[in-house]
Amino acid sequence: MSKNNMNKKTIASVVIATALISGAASAQEWDGSFKKRIYFGIGAGQSMLDPDTSQADGIDVTDDTDVAGNVTLGVDLFRRISVELQLADLGEVGLTGDTGIEYRHASVTGLYYLWNAFGSADFLDFDGLDQRAGLSLYGRLGVGTLDNEAIGTVPFERRNDAQLVAGLGLEYSLPIGLGVRGEFIRYDTDSQYGGMSLLYRFGGRRASANRPPESVPEIEVEELPTLPPPQPIETLPPPPPPPAEFLQGIESSESAVTEDDSDGDGVVNDLDECSDTVPGTPVTSSGCAMFNGALEGVNFLSGSDTLTDTARSILDDVVSTLNDFPDVRVSVQAHTDNRGLEAANLTLSRNRALAVVRYLTAQGIDLDRLEARAFGEDQPIADNNTRAGRLLNRRVEFRSF
Repeated sequence: MSKNNMNKKTIASVVIATALISGAASAQEWDGSFKKRIYFGIGAGQSMLDPDTSQADGIDVTDDTDVAGNVTLGVDLFRRISVELQLADLGEVGLTGDTGIEYRHASVTGLYYLWNAFGSADFLDFDGLDQRAGLSLYGRLGVGTLDNEAIGTVPFERRNDAQLVAGLGLEYSLPIGLGVRGEFIRYDTDSQYGGMSLLYRFGGRRASANRPPESVPEIEVEELPTLPPPQPIETLPPPPPPPAEFLQGIESSESAVTEDDSDGDGVVNDLDECSDTVPGTPVTSSGCAMFNGALEGVNFLSGSDTLTDTARSILDDVVSTLNDFPDVRVSVQAHTDNRGLEAANLTLSRNRALAVVRYLTAQGIDLDRLEARAFGEDQPIADNNTRAGRLLNRRVEFRSF
């Protein structure tokens, strides 16, 4: 059989896998804390090679292990699933008469993360599987192609170009993206590999959960004169009274009050679940104030004041509503759970409230219609001892006034 550094099927597999990974990486990121990330790895270990010599008279295996190495390009597609392209040099198997056969392998495999030590930890503000952080157990399954080359005058025949690839491994990674793996991989029936790898995921999480963000310029904070200084909620001053224009808007809307709509909000009494809303206040289809509580989906990247893509989309709807009701003023109130230092939580909630106000003003909403308020951990609405409760306590509320 002719000698090849890499056969055509190997090249095709590499091209196709690279295209798939590049396409997946360029797709829109998932909302929330999970994010698609590309990673690169390089590893070394030992191969165990076992070619079938039963039909080759006078040829036996003299050395079935060798030093091996691999390079990996991967992408985290989902919370538990990653896809990898891997090129491995498994070394050579020694045969009788100082001959041998070299093994090289290219594969495309999927990784499924079975378990993570931080996956359900209550003492962290992030999920280990979302961030690929901490200790994880994963399984590997995919297909590959083998490329052999004879050393010396030894005849051989490769029976299967396409091979099943399976493996099991442990991975420990830091939130910043640096990690290490130990794994065992079996390439079909005659070659196996065990070794260690170093990994680096691009776009790692760099913000600390208990460290206030440093990205808020002081000059921008000073541009918000309605922001109260960090202090316990009990001492926060009441919001300023509405401007005269707003009161005029309320007075002019009183003419809309009818026997069927006693509060003049446009929702008839039979359907109105909040029959005492102030006329001129934007309401939902059930007749309750639109800005009167937590706005679901207004979230931030973990430990920071950076709005997620979903949060920006929701705030765009808020902008549209505020444009429809030009007399309405809104208080943006940010809250946190009780993990970390109380002062740090108050600062974090302050920066988050400011981030929302800045986004709204950047979309054209006048600053004098907005107020940013920070409550830190002082007003929980759920049990901080549970993960679900802490998620509810980390919230942004909108209240019209």
